[in-house]
Amino acid sequence: MMTKLRESTGIIMWIVILAFIGLIVVEWGADYSGTSGKGTDAVGVINGKSVSLSYFRDALRNAARQRSREDKRAQSDEGALVREVWGAIVNNTIVRQELARLEIEISDAELVHYTQTQPPPAVQTMEVFQSEGEFDLALYQAFLNDQSTYTQPENKYFVLQLENLLQNQLVTHRLQKMLMETVRVTPPEVLQYYRDKTQKVTVDYVFMPGTSVAAEEVEITEAEREAHYDETSHQYLHADQVRLIYATFPRQASADDSAAVAAEAQRLLEDIAAGSDFAELAEAMSEDEVSAANGGDLGAFGLGAMVKSFEEAVYALEVGEVSDPVQTRHGWHLIKLEERLEDDDQLRARHILLKIRPSQDTEDALFERAEAFRSLAIERGFQAAADAEQIQARDGGYYERASPVRGLGQGTSWVVNLLFDSEPGFVSPVGSVQSAYFVAHLQDKRPEGEASLEEVRQRVDISLKNSKRAELAGRKLEDIRDKVLRGGAFGDVAGEAGLEVLTAGPFARADFVPDIGRSNAFVGVALRLESGQLSDVVAGARGAYLLKLVEKNDFDQEDFQTSKPALERELLDQRQREALQTWLTQVYETAQIEDNRHLNYRF
Repeated sequence: MMTKLRESTGIIMWIVILAFIGLIVVEWGADYSGTSGKGTDAVGVINGKSVSLSYFRDALRNAARQRSREDKRAQSDEGALVREVWGAIVNNTIVRQELARLEIEISDAELVHYTQTQPPPAVQTMEVFQSEGEFDLALYQAFLNDQSTYTQPENKYFVLQLENLLQNQLVTHRLQKMLMETVRVTPPEVLQYYRDKTQKVTVDYVFMPGTSVAAEEVEITEAEREAHYDETSHQYLHADQVRLIYATFPRQASADDSAAVAAEAQRLLEDIAAGSDFAELAEAMSEDEVSAANGGDLGAFGLGAMVKSFEEAVYALEVGEVSDPVQTRHGWHLIKLEERLEDDDQLRARHILLKIRPSQDTEDALFERAEAFRSLAIERGFQAAADAEQIQARDGGYYERASPVRGLGQGTSWVVNLLFDSEPGFVSPVGSVQSAYFVAHLQDKRPEGEASLEEVRQRVDISLKNSKRAELAGRKLEDIRDKVLRGGAFGDVAGEAGLEVLTAGPFARADFVPDIGRSNAFVGVALRLESGQLSDVVAGARGAYLLKLVEKNDFDQEDFQTSKPALERELLDQRQREALQTWLTQVYETAQIEDNRHLNYRF
């Protein structure tokens, strides 16, 4: 039984992980270390509750261990794990604090009862608890009631996971029940919900894209720009931000590194000449993840399929011959021609790829250069150091807390968080991403507010220009509309203008309409049309539309009355889920969170 439980424990673990607002941290038996205050080893403080460094390390180890257990091929990405575990701890802590405030708790007796009598479906489907293909409650309870279960660490851990899952489910259910009591749906809301789902229309329409108006036809005055910015300034709100500039030191292989890989390829060539099997060497040594598993087999290919140097080398070979080392942008290759196919001069070949990477000596030299630059930047100033070293200082722009640095990517939010706790002029430690080492400099800080017009001028201009182009496109449709209203056939008039009449539908208000979208002005106008009616010109984000109703189904009173109870339950469920999500969002947004991960981790 213990072996079967070990095989199933990953399934249960991930149920626990996902059971409560997407957590990846479950109860590992460690305390958060204290109830308040900030210590030097505190990774963070969540509403006064300190998360100790030792607890966080334990959480990381457990999460990494479980991830490895789930996927033996999983690559270690400490940065991603730091982000996920911290997010889970924050969510878990905030929600548990709020549940305590609301006095929502599960008694030991309740937990024992549900554990004994209502195991989750994933447990019921485990073979170890089944008889003749069906879940056997007696067998399951015998396992729980057997004292030897708790003397075996893996079985004991399984039960702890199961109890944690059920406790989370029960607490969540109780919270949902409390929130549900505040949610109501009215008869008019149910009626509208029915209409939104069932009232369908089909329309013919023509579309005049904004791009039909040449960009040079659209002029923007400063007054229009300012007015548009004022109308849309809510789109440019930002939280507290830091502005940084940074310098990069690309992690590129040196000529010596390339020569070392070429020498390794030459040694493999000598092994092949001495009798080693090419396919076996490819499977063991090639760094082409796709072909290596097949002994380096590239399948059949023709001219133009490979990069030039590879193609020239392989087409020069005789069948069975192996090339000298060939360099491409991918690295160094050994190529063996397996077959010349009669069809279109195609070949079948194998290869061994050895990628060119920076050696440790190269990495050390790059890091030392970055460190030297940092020291110079602290001494002389960041821009002066960049000028002296002929390095480009890139303006990274403004960032909110926990944001990755644009141009550097994931794993760099630690430096942004570090700058939030620093003063302008601060120079960061040397950081590292896959492509480069980097050093950042805090240029400025600003509080939450609206970005200035000057800062978002380009975005404002694009938005305003698109709006004006759509408006001008709509004016072209007004001519078509006038001619149709005077008796012209919709299709004929549109055709004379060089436009195609398209058809959309049938669709309801809640549906996604291909090429149109969901719940937009087009859909709203279409649903308000009566049989044969022509719409006004409808402005959209990409251009303008003119619609004519083809068909609209009638309201079915009998069907509504039949469907009403199910619709009411469906709408109530939807509103209850929304209420829970709103509650979670409000709890999170009002939380006081101090994040000190950057003092110990780079993520």
